[in-house]
Amino acid sequence: MTLTSLITASEGFPALERLAASAREELVLSFRIFDPRTKLRSPELRERGLETSADLLAMVAKRGVRIRMLLSDFDPIFTSDLHRLAWSSASGFASVLQGDAKVVCAPHGQMAGPLWRVMMRGRIMRMLNELRSDEPTRLTPVQRSLLEGPVPLRPVTIHQKFAVADSARCIIGGLDVNERRYDDFEHDQPAEETWHDVSMQVDDADFAAALRLHFSETWNAALDCGSPCLNGTAERMPTDVRPQTSPDLRLVRTVSSPCPGPLRLAPRASVQEHEKAMIALIGEAQHHIYIETQFLRHRPVVDALVRAGERIADLQLVIILPPAAERVLFNSDVGWDARHGHALQTEAAQRLGKVYGDRLAMISPGQTRPAEEGAADMLDAGPIYVHSKVIVVDDRVGMVGSANLNGRSMRWDTEASVLFRRPEDAKALRERLASKWLGPRLGAQSTVLAKTWRQAALANAAVPPEEREGFALPYPSASGRKFSRFVPVLPADMF
Repeated sequence: MTLTSLITASEGFPALERLAASAREELVLSFRIFDPRTKLRSPELRERGLETSADLLAMVAKRGVRIRMLLSDFDPIFTSDLHRLAWSSASGFASVLQGDAKVVCAPHGQMAGPLWRVMMRGRIMRMLNELRSDEPTRLTPVQRSLLEGPVPLRPVTIHQKFAVADSARCIIGGLDVNERRYDDFEHDQPAEETWHDVSMQVDDADFAAALRLHFSETWNAALDCGSPCLNGTAERMPTDVRPQTSPDLRLVRTVSSPCPGPLRLAPRASVQEHEKAMIALIGEAQHHIYIETQFLRHRPVVDALVRAGERIADLQLVIILPPAAERVLFNSDVGWDARHGHALQTEAAQRLGKVYGDRLAMISPGQTRPAEEGAADMLDAGPIYVHSKVIVVDDRVGMVGSANLNGRSMRWDTEASVLFRRPEDAKALRERLASKWLGPRLGAQSTVLAKTWRQAALANAAVPPEEREGFALPYPSASGRKFSRFVPVLPADMF
């Protein structure tokens, strides 16, 4: 068993490319976003004349490797851009993959009940009118059908990101694959293009087989919901083998199934292992907890953190997260749903601050150069967008995957993570991340102490970006409170 941490796409992309190239019999991939035009970063593959992800997978398929690719689809009305990207990506791969290769573009099967469609009728009609005025060639087959029939609303997605080669080796984490996601340790690029993420390469046959089984179940569920295969006919995959994984290395999942009903919005929860695992890990903590998350909104997880802080008088808590959601930071979204989601996070930050006091450090990293004029900024620097999903407890146990600390990841969307009870790997991951964020300021200070992180963040906040050491800055709680607005009728799990 070997675990290798992959921090940022500068490590994640080449590792994924090499994993795909190493497949001999089978390669399965499930990603929220995977653009076939993504440039390869592995020198040895580029030297072979391969330039893009499509080139790589075409080579693998031509070699006789069985490929099953599941790309997430999105609501064609309210997330039209993501929906079109999904179809474009799936079509791009399907057009070049030969042999035993199948590409499925899969929405989650849950659809909002008819009363939700009635309540949102005005907005739906506006979006449909926009589609009608668009160039017909830009519409997907799904969007064209919407103009002629009923409009399904799809509030849930397949959010997982992983690849498995030969049921023996895999990469799992939070990183999707396109040029927007490519970044390195320096984060020296326009702020809207920064992207910090973490994945794990797991070389363990039992775990890889369990992840492959999960892929098969997701694939079959997608076919059962009528998801199209863009290059031929897709067949169901066998699920009769049940690999047993060690409690020290196990797959953690969130799975839900369609649930009809006139007022129904949420799917039926089938597997809620992420929520249970997070609460259990937090409950085990005796000394320190390190978290990286895109969102901090799920009240049961926040409840667990509050209980842990009350139970252990000197428990240290370090949380790395972006100052706001991506669409708020870079697209200036001030809609009610964005404000409601941020209100949940503001509530969480206030509760944790009250219990932990100076034992809490909430960090939002920023670039070490001034923000470009008119661009998003945080304390005069461009924000570094944190998209990772990591928890390390007491340097004994860690979990890395696709699940954010929000209701969607805990209960709605399809998610997958690796949980590992290996102290050497847990500590190494946390120390690598601390070194990345704190930089030269690290010195001999203990990175398990919230005080170390707060001091570094406050010191950076007091000087211009170009004089800062590392990327740590304080989480902007005050501006978050001003932006937040609760909309009580909305289900918290939706955010």
